[in-house]
Amino acid sequence: MGAMSSSGPRFPAQALSWLTGDRTDNRVLTLSNTAGLPRRIAASGNRVWCIGHDPDQVRRLTDVPGVDPLAATTAALPFDACQFDVVLAHQMLHLLTEKPHVSEMARVLRPGGWVSASYLVRDDSVPWVRRLIALMRSVDPTAMSADLGVGSIETLIDHKYFPRCEQRDFRIWVPATRTALIAMAAALPAVAELAERDRQRILHGVGAIYDGASAGGELRLPYHLTCLRAYVDHAEMTTPIQLGEDALIIHL
Repeated sequence: MGAMSSSGPRFPAQALSWLTGDRTDNRVLTLSNTAGLPRRIAASGNRVWCIGHDPDQVRRLTDVPGVDPLAATTAALPFDACQFDVVLAHQMLHLLTEKPHVSEMARVLRPGGWVSASYLVRDDSVPWVRRLIALMRSVDPTAMSADLGVGSIETLIDHKYFPRCEQRDFRIWVPATRTALIAMAAALPAVAELAERDRQRILHGVGAIYDGASAGGELRLPYHLTCLRAYVDHAEMTTPIQLGEDALIIHL
């Protein structure tokens, strides 16, 4: 199911600053599957390279100041060793846990650099959200499934290429209107296919959940953002890393 507001959750500026090292002059390689983050990182003064598999996404970033987009695979990054201060992977680390991807991320990082990984997922610990999930799953057992990709962050913790990690968590609240909540439920294919009487029963139930939880005020949908910085250790790599003359050693 989609976001419950027109804007959806916005990546907090504080979290993005933390992931990129609270600096504005880093060389950042983004493996993000969204164009918004490279734009924002570049807007803060960083130099950004963006890897994309989608030609349309790459084209959208062509004219963005400070962003160099290119189509490439993370299993064979088209860069020399020690080129970046930060490699950023948002909502996609679960696609990068095999050795070729992890090795390549470590290879292109400068000494002292790090992989920044993040996942933004709905927080299902809130009672009204749990009630909504139960109602939707009475129609479709797969409805409102949580994004389990956040578990892939564990693959970088204590990895031999990334022996030191830091983690921060953020909570985000997104306004949800009664109309948007009911419309979201109505758009679920399993609900749309119900007989009209059963469909109205489900939608009435959604409205009742909203009314009970909001108590006449604004209802907000909670999200949880998990962020990780995993610092590279080139000493553990099989192939020695040769520093170029222009390589920058960052002392943390």
